[in-house]
Amino acid sequence: MLLADFSTLPGFKVTGGTTHYGSKVFVSEQDPSKRLTVIMANRLPLEQQTGADLVYFNEAYRSFILVQYKAMEKRHDEMEFRWQAQDQFCDEVERMESLLAELRRLPSGQQPDGFRFSDNPFFLKFCPRVVFNPDDKGLFKGIYLPLDLWKRADAAGCFAGKRGGKVLTFKNVGRRINNSEFVALVAGSWVGTSIEQSTVLGEIVRKVLETGKTVTIAIKHASGPADDGREIAD
Repeated sequence: MLLADFSTLPGFKVTGGTTHYGSKVFVSEQDPSKRLTVIMANRLPLEQQTGADLVYFNEAYRSFILVQYKAMEKRHDEMEFRWQAQDQFCDEVERMESLLAELRRLPSGQQPDGFRFSDNPFFLKFCPRVVFNPDDKGLFKGIYLPLDLWKRADAAGCFAGKRGGKVLTFKNVGRRINNSEFVALVAGSWVGTSIEQSTVLGEIVRKVLETGKTVTIAIKHASGPADDGREIAD
């Protein structure tokens, strides 16, 4: 799942090679000014920091989108993903929410390029565990859910299992975003971090990639007579 989506972005072509820390730059086939960097975070300190497997950065509009992937298993002729309280999946979601809470301490500016429909950059992608076909040129088959939508559906009991656990299927998931819609959202930066949040998050991502270690994040407003309106990340 991850290698397929790390290597392919419909409507874009790869420019240059993969860096030593696993990233690729994609350029729009229609508009070369649109460039997207995709970073592999799976099983690396960057996943421990963010809870995400793939990180997308839109260079034109300065926004990050972060995606956690989960495999759906076949059970009774239906694909499903199961989880329960305090498992690995819940831990990953908790990391996303912790980072989001810090990023939201940063107010968004008024630049038109910084406009977003949603400032929550986190998505979940649920994919059927199937044999990958190397001839497929699109993103891996699956369901994208904005983190906020998944939380709302979970709170509403949409995923309640019969034995107290949670199960997500193609039937009970309700509204979802498909591959084409996700690419359009990322390419246009209609969702994701604001320019101001991206400035701080970009430094965090760079530091984690360079050092191979997670960092403590604490964002606060500068204050005092010399306050210049900038934000500080400790």
